[in-house]
Amino acid sequence: MSYIDPDQFHGAVDDLIKHVDTSAAALTAGGVDPAVTKGKLVTIRDDVAGTKGTRDEKKTALSVAQQAFAASATKNYTAFSSVVDIVAGALGKTTPAGVQALDYRKKLNVAPEHHDGKTPAKPA
Repeated sequence: MSYIDPDQFHGAVDDLIKHVDTSAAALTAGGVDPAVTKGKLVTIRDDVAGTKGTRDEKKTALSVAQQAFAASATKNYTAFSSVVDIVAGALGKTTPAGVQALDYRKKLNVAPEHHDGKTPAKPA
């Protein structure tokens, strides 16, 4: 069986329930009991809706947790960067061990906060 988009499936079940309601007379004439058919569809819909609600709650919780996680990383970056400088300085910034310590910061997607004490040259 191929993948079925659950949101799309949920919508299709709702639409079919409405269709059964509006076509009740024709279904009865065709030998199908619309109440039994609708009951089967309602069972399917309610099962899917219950899991959809759980999924949606977890998505919201994940979004909030991700924002808190990112805020924590941003808040703690400067302190981390300072410790990288301390470790690299103690090991010697040009030694393999010091370069390795500096690389931990270099791998991040932020500009390192280095200040070499030099004043930038004025444009000519």
